[in-house]
Amino acid sequence: MPSPHGVVMPPLRTMLASIGLQVVEGTLVPALIFWAMLHLTGLVWALFAGLAWCYLAIAGRWARGVALPAVLVVGALLFTTRTGVALAFHSTFVYLLTPTINAFVLAAAFAGSVLLRRPLTERFARDFVGLPAHVTALVRVQRVLRRLSLVWAMVNIVNGTVALQLLVADHYDAVLLARSVLAPVLSAMAVACCVIMGRRALRDEGIHLHLRWRDEPPAASAS
Repeated sequence: MPSPHGVVMPPLRTMLASIGLQVVEGTLVPALIFWAMLHLTGLVWALFAGLAWCYLAIAGRWARGVALPAVLVVGALLFTTRTGVALAFHSTFVYLLTPTINAFVLAAAFAGSVLLRRPLTERFARDFVGLPAHVTALVRVQRVLRRLSLVWAMVNIVNGTVALQLLVADHYDAVLLARSVLAPVLSAMAVACCVIMGRRALRDEGIHLHLRWRDEPPAASAS
């Protein structure tokens, strides 16, 4: 399949709005539902309410035949894990342990997607960046997407390992500090890898990305 010479990306304003909507739908809304229900009804119903939102959102998109954003799928996976663990135990240790378990679950999901040759980063590239399917299917792009999935797997493994070691040592404050500092730093480094390696792969395929902030208004026809 011949490589295209250029790809016209959706306007940056549209992509940012789409990313914001997916983050709100997949992470912010279920978190707000959880905290609201926690104060109104208690832990058990709060957990089920947050989880129900994720699966209702997935079911609604599936019923409409709309593609499922990776953020929504990952959010449902994390909430499922958190709900199961939190329902089984009630302690500060377990509460702090749940995001740690989620980190290892995410690492397994990223690594498993590589083994299945369906890298999760491909879904993110389509959902967030808007790369068309014929571009993400290119050989060099697929190779980089698999490597980037391993990068994100390593980021989650490091986050989970550090937090777990601090938890075992009863350094709860250090766990919160590590999640506030280490996780954003590692995520920023992984995003930088995505940008650098992604641009290089596209350039090797002879693809130039045409970026713009918003759609240009149609030119007025000459009188």
